[in-house]
Amino acid sequence: MIRRDFLMKSGLLGSALLTPALSSSCKKTEEAASDQFYTPVRKKVKMAMLSMQKQNWEHGIASQAFVETGDQEMMILMAREAVIRQGGDGRLAVLGTANGINDSATPLEAVLRSAEILNDQDMRDAAGRMLTYLFEEAPRTEEGFIHHSYHGPELWADSIYMAPPFVAFAGYPEEAYRQAMGIIDRLWIEEESLFAYRWNAETAEITHPDPWGLANAHAIAGMTSLIGYLPDTMMQERENLKEYARNHLEGCLNYLRDDYLFHNVINDPSTFVETSLAMRVADSVFKGIEAGWLDRDYLETAINIREAVHRQVDRLGYVTGVPGPPSYGRPGRSSEGQAFFLMMEASFDRLG
Repeated sequence: MIRRDFLMKSGLLGSALLTPALSSSCKKTEEAASDQFYTPVRKKVKMAMLSMQKQNWEHGIASQAFVETGDQEMMILMAREAVIRQGGDGRLAVLGTANGINDSATPLEAVLRSAEILNDQDMRDAAGRMLTYLFEEAPRTEEGFIHHSYHGPELWADSIYMAPPFVAFAGYPEEAYRQAMGIIDRLWIEEESLFAYRWNAETAEITHPDPWGLANAHAIAGMTSLIGYLPDTMMQERENLKEYARNHLEGCLNYLRDDYLFHNVINDPSTFVETSLAMRVADSVFKGIEAGWLDRDYLETAINIREAVHRQVDRLGYVTGVPGPPSYGRPGRSSEGQAFFLMMEASFDRLG
């Protein structure tokens, strides 16, 4: 069994940020901050997101949006639901038949933070079961890299976001970095500084070579988040990820359209114009500048991207133009697209 000391390792216990019981004055302060965040358009985006049915990764990414916006009340509600829907194998937020493997790690940060706020041992145990599943039971390659899905022995660019940042937050940064690099090494397109979509372990070949916008959106967000969660003892690993993230950003921006959006297949102008990569690029720029590893020269472009994304929000609060269910092969709307918007906005606000 894995060591169940992930809360201690992650630095959550005794943290000044989270305490087992919140005073009424602290609650009021957080409620005020949350209310201040929710401009009319952001509130509409939030409500549209909550109206949508959610698979495990969609629920987890929505939960993380509330972590990053500081909406503690919604974070706790989403975390509780992820635990209620925990599968017998340990995967969080499972609704019906879920094929995603790494996807169920996305609620981990919300669950861990909520467990400490509420002093809830059941939630801590749920996080432990999720980690045990990932470390001991999830199908993986011969080298130990976790498959993305039960559909086959594949690594997907999406998984750079789905598990590594949250595993690092839970106190296992070395394994988080190893998993991320296993994907990066197999899907990185050196000449484009972009990611191919899927790699098959049986053939040891890339099966989906096109740089899909949504997959690259997850990849740049995953690297950016993981950089922030790696400890100072992993300085070299952090610098390596920063280099990949900066190169990836340049690779994406090489294909930025005049309207500050991207094509669904980034380097194929015959594919539809989509919004998800734009949101993740802007979000990563805001976070990278705030953290000091990205030059402020990118800020104007990111602000222009953010403005373009705002024009994609309809009167009901749906972020339009994202690849959406059920096929993800045409422009639509999705819960994760709504969450991307809220995270982008939170990062913009923090940058000031």
